[in-house]
Amino acid sequence: MITTTITESEFEDLKVGGTEVNYFIVCPRKLWLYAHRLQLESSSDRVGLGKLLHEEAYPREQKHELLIDSLIKIDVMEGSGKVVEVKHSQGIKKAGQLQVLYYLYYLKRKGLTGLTGELRFPRQRRTESVELTASEEQDVEHTLREVEKVRQLPMPPAAEWKGTCRSCAYAEFCWG
Repeated sequence: MITTTITESEFEDLKVGGTEVNYFIVCPRKLWLYAHRLQLESSSDRVGLGKLLHEEAYPREQKHELLIDSLIKIDVMEGSGKVVEVKHSQGIKKAGQLQVLYYLYYLKRKGLTGLTGELRFPRQRRTESVELTASEEQDVEHTLREVEKVRQLPMPPAAEWKGTCRSCAYAEFCWG
């Protein structure tokens, strides 16, 4: 059995949505803005495209967008115990991987073991397996602590230009 360094009480304090874990990797400033309710995704064409992809991809899967504890939203949960996250592109694959790892970690903390994860990129017709190892579990715990640090900042972190800024819903806010 894998032991964790986060206590049950700390886990309760560090719970966040998968989007926040993803945004931490993509851009801490984006995470801070999102966590402080400046959510610009509803007006983003790219986010709309991603939502459409989620609705249209894998229509034969039984469960789409499984919401757990009103906190994490799993794109697809297969009967084989596979947690699936659907992404538009592989542009920020590390963020998607960590998001799936967080879901696996979260579910493990809730008592569900033996689950596997998968990232799917339907436009590229690619999949990637994701497994929660002891090392990955430590990465998730470290990330949760870092997400909390960013969320607690009194002001957003400074904007840093990245290639992903071009398609970000917050680009105009940061660079306009």
